Amino acid sequence: MRTTYHSHVRQTRHTRAIEALLNDTPGALSAEEVHAALADTGIGIATVYRVLNRGVEAGTFKPVPLADGATRFEPADRPHHHHFACNTCDRVFDIAGCPGQFRKMLPRGFRLESHDLTLRGSCAECSAGAA
Repeated sequence: MRTTYHSHVRQTRHTRAIEALLNDTPGALSAEEVHAALADTGIGIATVYRVLNRGVEAGTFKPVPLADGATRFEPADRPHHHHFACNTCDRVFDIAGCPGQFRKMLPRGFRLESHDLTLRGSCAECSAGAA
């Protein structure tokens, strides 16, 4: 499914470019990665942040917060999944599915409302370079 902005969010060429990039990229991207990928369009970093934040507010993009404090972004309509963060290149990849069973791990009386799971290590490309 393709993510599209709600009608009240202005469709500029930069908005369309960011939307297309996030839709076409497996994994989540930081604002800096979006900016670097679209550098040839003349987009500024402030515009990237503005479009990403408006997309989150509109429900089009989903923030993916990581343990290191960085936030990545991905289309909000992707099915539930988790992430793998490469310690070498800092890219974030989607992991299909969910191990589930988290409620069984909770202490008595706790209520699970949501969860995020990020695995960390070296991606295939970085692992191959280290061999």
